Amino acid sequence: MFARTALARLRAKVPSAAARDVAQLSRKLRTVVATSVSNTTVNNVSAAAPLTFAQFQRIRGYATATKTRASTAAKKAPAKKTTATKKTATAKKTTATKKKAAAKPKKKAVAKPKKKELTEFQIERLEKRKLRDAEQKKKDHLKELKATALQEPKQKPASPFQILLVETIQKELTGTKGAGRIGEISKAVSQKYKNLSPSELERLNRAANEAAEENKKAYKKWVESYTPMQIREANNARRQLKAKLVSYSKGQIQDDRAVATPASAYILFFKERYATGEFQNMSTIEAAKLVGAEWKALSASSKEKYENMAAEEKQRYARQYKSVYGVEPGFRKKAAAAA
Repeated sequence: MFARTALARLRAKVPSAAARDVAQLSRKLRTVVATSVSNTTVNNVSAAAPLTFAQFQRIRGYATATKTRASTAAKKAPAKKTTATKKTATAKKTTATKKKAAAKPKKKAVAKPKKKELTEFQIERLEKRKLRDAEQKKKDHLKELKATALQEPKQKPASPFQILLVETIQKELTGTKGAGRIGEISKAVSQKYKNLSPSELERLNRAANEAAEENKKAYKKWVESYTPMQIREANNARRQLKAKLVSYSKGQIQDDRAVATPASAYILFFKERYATGEFQNMSTIEAAKLVGAEWKALSASSKEKYENMAAEEKQRYARQYKSVYGVEPGFRKKAAAAA
């Protein structure tokens, strides 16, 4: 009875981990037995007998068995925890994979708003606006062409009649409001010019020659104030203006630096034939018809001479063009682009 009580108390006192050695368990057992003996009644003390060695061994064996079971339980516990963690991780991974595999919902195509139908009034306004824009664009283009075409310096009167007219107008209209009389004055000057004395006419001729020389120098100075390319672009602009505007009357700017365009094989043949003097007293049109017929009648071997001359002309033009204008001519650019 006493041994059972001691074992029961030992169960309560021994920790679940049972991580102590046999010596500690032995001391604990003695403490429990001693406490039990002290708490037993006097009657029981007389009846109690001291522990035998066999009883002590049983108690010790029980404690050792308890330690072994507790150690086994402690070792198995982490395995359960690992399994639970693996299951949770696997479950999370599976869920994540399913989410990725799920197809994204396609965005619905937004329908474009239908264009509103214009009223007749709106259509009319739109057409008028288009016409105004086109007209303004045309005006801007003409303005740009005029700016590119350049403006020559004013020339002095360079003929005897012009000098006499200017002198007469300056005398007659000085200090008066007689602008409307210019036509009348012009008629009077025309009549006066016919009746000029030789000395007066000589004076006017001398003044005209001097004015012409001054005009020539001023014109050359003005032309050379621009680059050859600017003068070339100005002449191109003047050609366009003449084609677009009937009232435009400015001619081409004369530039000694300009590169002469290459002559074709036919032009070279025409110049050679015309220089013979066989087409004198003929108009250029009549001569061109006759020379054209001769050109058509020429054999390929006869034309080869002029074609070779034309090829040389083209090479000469390309060299001079690059030297004067600083860029390649148009036909060279086209050939390079085609290649």
